[in-house]
Amino acid sequence: MKTITPYLLRFALTSTLLTIVFRYFLSYGIENESGIMITILAVIYGLLMFASGWYFGRKEGGYLPIFDVGFRFHLTTYLIHNGISLLWIGLGFGSKYEKLSLSITVAIYWAIFIALHFIFYLWARKNSIDDLDKEDLFE
Repeated sequence: MKTITPYLLRFALTSTLLTIVFRYFLSYGIENESGIMITILAVIYGLLMFASGWYFGRKEGGYLPIFDVGFRFHLTTYLIHNGISLLWIGLGFGSKYEKLSLSITVAIYWAIFIALHFIFYLWARKNSIDDLDKEDLFE
């Protein structure tokens, strides 16, 4: 089955660009100790990521009618956000107040949620075909 689709790739590109812009301004806000800027950035980033996931996810549903409860988009977001964050700080682009250990901790906690989402994905996939309940197929 084809699981890497044009819409997932477009989402990945959009997420990459949003995350790089977010990391740049987040580091700037942390460096200048601006709690308001950090909060506003986080809210805007979260909303834009949600909107892009919603947009490309809905397009994806028409292109590839599988029931994956958004897992592939969640995993893509996880890999892109944490990869860029770890590289950003690891390569020295972050603020002097940013520590690599915090990004690693975020990645570990987020991995727990990814694992739970994966379990839910497997359970939902087992019990449905193309967003249809198995019990409704043969009435």
